[in-house]
Amino acid sequence: VFLDCETFNLCLNSCHNLPWQIAMIKVSGDKITAHKNYYIKWDTHLSISADAARITKFNPKMYEKKAVPIEDVFPTIEDWLEKCDYIVGHNFLGFDLYLIKDLYSHMGKSYKPIVNKIIDTNCIARGLKTGNYYKQDQDLLEYQYKMYHNRVRGVKTNLAFLGKEYEIDHESENLHDALEDLKLNLKVWNKLKWQIDL
Repeated sequence: VFLDCETFNLCLNSCHNLPWQIAMIKVSGDKITAHKNYYIKWDTHLSISADAARITKFNPKMYEKKAVPIEDVFPTIEDWLEKCDYIVGHNFLGFDLYLIKDLYSHMGKSYKPIVNKIIDTNCIARGLKTGNYYKQDQDLLEYQYKMYHNRVRGVKTNLAFLGKEYEIDHESENLHDALEDLKLNLKVWNKLKWQIDL
């Protein structure tokens, strides 16, 4: 399952930030078998920042029309994440995981069973670009966290850059919509996975 969140801002704590969009793509091999694209309604004083609204092309009218309470969609999110083999996302360990952890906590559940399923394509790409290759005897989660914190000047691994570097045909003007980001993320993963031995 590929997962991405769009949020009110960049804070990593639910008292200051919440996801207003959560998208998921279910994949078998290279084939998309299902997808979900949820707009989330919260009982909160928080509002989307001007920068976040601009970057994500937040449409308040569409949001008001489509947004549903998290309680309505969490059972599906939990089901997909609990039953999948892997959870793939770009910068998942550095951002989305904090949001998912808070969602699970909000629903009175533990997120711990899903943690060891995570593949962060940002971390994998950074490892490849810096020559720090994953080895079978390493713990995958530990390796990815090391790569997340391994910042090397000039090494770019953001999703848009990787899309261009791999010459992936994708409409870049639609990036920062969670579902569109996932479509590119899947194409990037399909390039990365042949360069590593998981």
